[in-house]
Amino acid sequence: MKTIFTTLLVLLTATFSHAAPADNLILISEEYPPLNYTEDGLHRGIATDLLVEILAITGSLKSHKDIASIPWARGYQLALDQKNVLLFSMTRTQAREPLFQWVGPILPAEIVLLARKDAHIKLENLQQLAKEQLKVGVVLADIGHQLLKEQLVGKRQIYPSNQGIYLTRMLVEKRVDLIAYDALVSRWNLRQLGFNPDDYETVYSLQKADYYYAINLKTDPKIVARLQQELDRLRQIGRVEAISKGYLQ
Repeated sequence: MKTIFTTLLVLLTATFSHAAPADNLILISEEYPPLNYTEDGLHRGIATDLLVEILAITGSLKSHKDIASIPWARGYQLALDQKNVLLFSMTRTQAREPLFQWVGPILPAEIVLLARKDAHIKLENLQQLAKEQLKVGVVLADIGHQLLKEQLVGKRQIYPSNQGIYLTRMLVEKRVDLIAYDALVSRWNLRQLGFNPDDYETVYSLQKADYYYAINLKTDPKIVARLQQELDRLRQIGRVEAISKGYLQ
């Protein structure tokens, strides 16, 4: 019996010793198409497919089934607090810069205020939101929400949701006048809901930046460096562009 336990211990030790360092990562995303989303129970998206390919190159056994899709505010807090958490896709901003380790860029982002064209909203500055008593929908703790708070937009103007698809529905159903969200993702959500994106327009650009994978600060920097190395390599051989085209064409 002792021999059996000894053999088992040796096998387990060998297994863990050969495990890829990236296997320790906890992968978290949200419903944010076309970058990351679930469809028929399968995790999909540009950032999702790219990440799984990067991990495979490092020798990791992590796959699409190891990704958890949860509301953004919860995932954001986990990425701040817990070692080895990788959250995507996150807009990299000056305010967020010291809070995470970063791997990217994945794709460019433009966070905008989107309105219905038939509302005829014209914005020259954000102070008009209060003056005209406009309601702005946001995803809680999302970059659009954070940018409005940084610009001191009052709470009376901000109406939070926990997912982008619900946020888009708020705009369609006229429960808000505008939404603060990514332009590409908003157009995708409108199509998913059966509406014509051309009936909506950007009335104000809040920020242009890039999407990244955000990783908890306590995570081994060597893992982060390896992920960045493989992402750069995939970009050089055209894989990032090819994966993107598969979703955007």
